[in-house]
Amino acid sequence: MFAKINMTEKLLRSSTVHDKNIDRRAVLKTLASTWTLPAIGLELASLNAPTHAAEVPAPSKSPRWYGFNLLEYFSTDPDWMKYFPFQNDGIFLEDDFRWIRDWGFNFVRLPMDYRFWTATDDLLKIDERKVEAIDRAIRLGERYGIHVNLSLHRAPGYCILDDMDATITGIHITPEKTSFYDDEPTLQAFVHQWAYFAKRYLGTSGDRLSFNLVNEPMYRPTPERKRELMGGLKDKSKKEVDQAIEATGAKEYARVAAAAIDAIRAIDPSRTIVVDGSAVAKSPVPELFASGVIQSPHTYFPPEVTTYNGEWSRQWLKAAEPPSWPQKDKNGQVISDRKSIDAYFEPWRRAAQQGVPIHVGELGCYKFTPPDVTLAWFDDTLDVIGELNSGWALWNFRGPFGILDTQRAGTKYQDWHGHQLDRPLLELLRKKMKS
Repeated sequence: MFAKINMTEKLLRSSTVHDKNIDRRAVLKTLASTWTLPAIGLELASLNAPTHAAEVPAPSKSPRWYGFNLLEYFSTDPDWMKYFPFQNDGIFLEDDFRWIRDWGFNFVRLPMDYRFWTATDDLLKIDERKVEAIDRAIRLGERYGIHVNLSLHRAPGYCILDDMDATITGIHITPEKTSFYDDEPTLQAFVHQWAYFAKRYLGTSGDRLSFNLVNEPMYRPTPERKRELMGGLKDKSKKEVDQAIEATGAKEYARVAAAAIDAIRAIDPSRTIVVDGSAVAKSPVPELFASGVIQSPHTYFPPEVTTYNGEWSRQWLKAAEPPSWPQKDKNGQVISDRKSIDAYFEPWRRAAQQGVPIHVGELGCYKFTPPDVTLAWFDDTLDVIGELNSGWALWNFRGPFGILDTQRAGTKYQDWHGHQLDRPLLELLRKKMKS
């Protein structure tokens, strides 16, 4: 969630219980094979797949997971509670699982902040009492036949939110002090998170649980690396610059992801693993094609429609008039429509044709997008995703991107056990699911 509009532009401008069940030497051994920083070129040729020590599962069909993100462990930064309905306590609600099941959905993604259960002074210490809320969510998934996907929205060394400008957005966050791209202890801490979960949930069916390594990765180079990158692109077009930077970011991300994949598979070779696409979940990662992991695009395309007046998007989006769909400019000319969505997903279509399983982990329209525009956008977007034979998950279940308590002006709500249900959107979603 909260993908940026132009990556090139962005580049240029708690007491804890020590986990003794994870073998630190094993984690370090895994890191030793993956940590060495490669000399990263700017070529745009196809990328070679990394070799993993553990057995690599054969690619499978894209999973037919349909559902929602649940935010109870979303962020330790309380400003987000102004905009999303979570209590910062990790208590996932049983009614959410029951209603999701009753309406025919089968999937929840849990975007989480590792700081809920990890010591800030020692990133290899985990408070197991705080992990029990996650245990409970998995049990609720088992009870109601809902697949649970664990996702580090904030991981040691990375969060998509960390370049947010609070003076513009009014949302204050505590950024990571180091990066898992260029700091070895931080990469070790990231891998340790997933080794811990692999150990804790060993034996839990893959039909019920999967791991999503990190939300919306984007490569943020150090100042030295930034100068090196841009120095080699002086005579290139903007398109070539964007492609080169994204290729570099994909390589760096694949290296980080491979370390976590290897650590998980060393403990639980059959665990289902999901990796978000690179460049904030926009592009498939060819280096990981052979690994057998599911790759996940997120779509808020075009953001002028889907995140209209979003508080966090103030620093890069300015729109005076409510959007339409198809999207039109001030002269009434269509600038985005069903064909544009189809083009957005073309790289993912090519990946799927190569046997890469796909699942869209996030999508939606924020509460300020008018209801008729929201329904029209979903109608076209879900048709395109359906042609990929991919499942999908809305960013919210309850809340401004969801179907309950969205506060979307003009919506004809139905009372649902004290909540306000967007019945037209619910029925459209149910219609678009494939068996």
